[in-house]
Amino acid sequence: MSSSSSSSKQKHPSLHARVTTPEKTESFARTANGIGGGIVNNRMRLEELDEDIKADEKGIVEYKAMIKQLAVKRELLDERLKKNRAWLKDYEESIGPFQTQYANLVAEIESTYGEAKERHRAGVEILIRDFNYHPTFKRWDDNFTATPFVPK
Repeated sequence: MSSSSSSSKQKHPSLHARVTTPEKTESFARTANGIGGGIVNNRMRLEELDEDIKADEKGIVEYKAMIKQLAVKRELLDERLKKNRAWLKDYEESIGPFQTQYANLVAEIESTYGEAKERHRAGVEILIRDFNYHPTFKRWDDNFTATPFVPK
């Protein structure tokens, strides 16, 4: 039996020999530490990304709510604009002609009043010339009585 155990050692010398050297072990340890550090770093980055995704999802919900509010406000403004346009159309059809007529009347009154001022001035001139009327004050011997008035 001893011969068979000695022959098996000779046939397979690598079974009992050390495969790794201390340098290889140290290299493996550094590689394992590097891989472990990378895994930890990737886990931390993954957690940060998960937090960013949650914050983005919350932001999306807030933006959707804001968009919904703006849509409601736009509907109200569109409705208000429609009502205002209808009011303007009605105003232009019913009040517009009166404004034009009013402007024409104002121009006519201005012309008439200008003529009235001119005739008043001519009348005062007749009073001065024919009746010795003095528009600023009354003389003691005047029989004519009136309050001086000059239209503007």
